[in-house]
Amino acid sequence: MNFKKKLPYTILLISISSVLPWCSLPIGNTFIWWLLQSFILFLFIKLRPINYVILPIKLFFIYIFFSAIYGAIFMTENYWDWKLLIDNLMIFLLPIAAFVYARPIELTSTLKYWFKYAWIILTILAPFLYSDAFGRFLTPYTFLLLSLPLVKKSKKYFIFTLAAFVITLTLGNESRSDIIKFSVCFLLGTILLLYPKIWSQRKLLLRLSHLIIITPIILFILGVSNIFNIFKIEEELGIENKFQMKNSTGDEYSALIDTRTFLYAEEIQSAIKNKYIIIGRSIARGYDSPSFGEMINSALHLKRNERSSCETSILNIFNYFGLIGVCIYMFIFWKASYLAITKSKNIFIPVIGIYVAFRWLFAWIEDFSRFDLNYLFLWIFIGLCYSPVFRNMTNREYKNWFYTIIR
Repeated sequence: MNFKKKLPYTILLISISSVLPWCSLPIGNTFIWWLLQSFILFLFIKLRPINYVILPIKLFFIYIFFSAIYGAIFMTENYWDWKLLIDNLMIFLLPIAAFVYARPIELTSTLKYWFKYAWIILTILAPFLYSDAFGRFLTPYTFLLLSLPLVKKSKKYFIFTLAAFVITLTLGNESRSDIIKFSVCFLLGTILLLYPKIWSQRKLLLRLSHLIIITPIILFILGVSNIFNIFKIEEELGIENKFQMKNSTGDEYSALIDTRTFLYAEEIQSAIKNKYIIIGRSIARGYDSPSFGEMINSALHLKRNERSSCETSILNIFNYFGLIGVCIYMFIFWKASYLAITKSKNIFIPVIGIYVAFRWLFAWIEDFSRFDLNYLFLWIFIGLCYSPVFRNMTNREYKNWFYTIIR
């Protein structure tokens, strides 16, 4: 079997799975998607460079398998625990993509295929999609936004329109994830377009990266110390009701509304109560949730007041893998950003390095871990940062490679 020829198909399958939570059209079932995801991971494993090692991600994989074994032996109590274990195992194996797409030829074939055929799928599914579906499906365009100077003028207008469409569409939803990610990519790409010399200032960029990565940790310490809660910034700064928006039903709500403090409180209290602060509760179990527990008990016929995951990525990492897992996860992002900024011969990879640092910060706010394009492209970006092939490209070489995708 020619595995390389099968690789481009995987991104279209992941594109479909990305919109399933916001699609009224029933497509497959859990078992079918498990088979498809297993096939995708099998391809990734087969196509990874054998002698290429990314140490931080390898450490993460080791800890994932430890968590899976620990969960299977000690933590599983019912069908839902086993289902969560399998779901999470496949989700957290998706970082294999960082190895596969560290080589230009694999990334070229996959992205080129997506830009050519994804619109057919979107056109078919569009009548059945709502809410965040469009932003999640169009995630690959964030890669083009981060490379704006290389996009031809006619395509720039299309990409600007697309980004504006996603941002405007998301304004009608209470989820702010796509607005933030597309806006940040647009901002970084615009700076690269207008002020390219800035990306040659590596010491400045490294300080910025370190600041971005350490900021959520400082804010977390300030929050748990009751000194300053960034999630209650309207209250902290005395500017309540200044940033009003309307959702799809016409009801007004604050764009800065605090929907995260109680999640941090529940996750931390659950970890303390059940004594899994250091190693985590395993990928087979969720966290004790007074807010959602009774509703979940009723739906699943359980009596544990336990929620499988929450909206904040880093809290899920903490719940499943404990402080050890959080430290490994942070190491992955820090090292990727560091290499992209200090060890790159072109000005394009450092842009991605700053974006990867931002995604670490954003993980403390939202950024779900799902088997979807959003999580896949996070690891593609991280893979680009670690890849010696991409980092050793000159500006001209990177430009020539980039044109092989958008042609």
